[in-house]
Amino acid sequence: MKAFLLLALPFAIPAAAGVPECRVASDARRAPLVELYTSEGCDSCPPADRWFARLPVGPGAAIPLAFHVDYWDSLGWKDRFASPEWSERQRARVRAGGGRIVYTPQVLLDGRDLKWHSGTAFAESLGRARSKPPGATLRLRMARRGDALEVEVESALAPGVTAPADLHVAITQGALATEVRAGENKGERLAHEHVVRTVEKMGAVGVTARTLSYGRPFAPGWRAEDLAVVAWVQDRESAEVLQAVRLAMCPAG
Repeated sequence: MKAFLLLALPFAIPAAAGVPECRVASDARRAPLVELYTSEGCDSCPPADRWFARLPVGPGAAIPLAFHVDYWDSLGWKDRFASPEWSERQRARVRAGGGRIVYTPQVLLDGRDLKWHSGTAFAESLGRARSKPPGATLRLRMARRGDALEVEVESALAPGVTAPADLHVAITQGALATEVRAGENKGERLAHEHVVRTVEKMGAVGVTARTLSYGRPFAPGWRAEDLAVVAWVQDRESAEVLQAVRLAMCPAG
């Protein structure tokens, strides 16, 4: 069963008896993405992983995405969540934010380094990011269909915004743990939340609301109840995230 994408559909997943559905809409404030770049092969990463797992994810909070990079994989332990795509994303996000240094654990807010060790600095940075007017609106709806996840996203640029922008959708998973048997973290049991399993660029966003439908089967190792869907609109030229929403998996019906 392959992923599918349908364009210009009404914002309505067909109802089915016993199928749980849930939805979320963006509000009048911007919800920024907080991105953690980490690796199970990095002995300085577990404290950042634990901090990231405790981040609030409700209204008024940032939206967390944990990307496991692969450039530690040759040093004794292969991270099962790592991807060269996430390593390249880290490099691109740092470049877009005007930075030069890529490392782990690295936390980015609006593409710029975040002093995650300091609760005060994080709160101040989050407040500044939230104070920006949203550059887009989003509505996200999700449903479980047997062995697959179906998602619909309606997006539009905010009035007065004309920059070229794209819609992105990610699936994240929590409640993950690994018994590390080699490398710098040998003997440690590492727990992870908000781990990005897949990201799809869904297409251009314009001033007129557009609805996209997206379906994906549950891959091996994906526990449906631990998944969440994150959607965001990103400026194609500056890489600025104009608005984002997150929706955790509905309880099983």
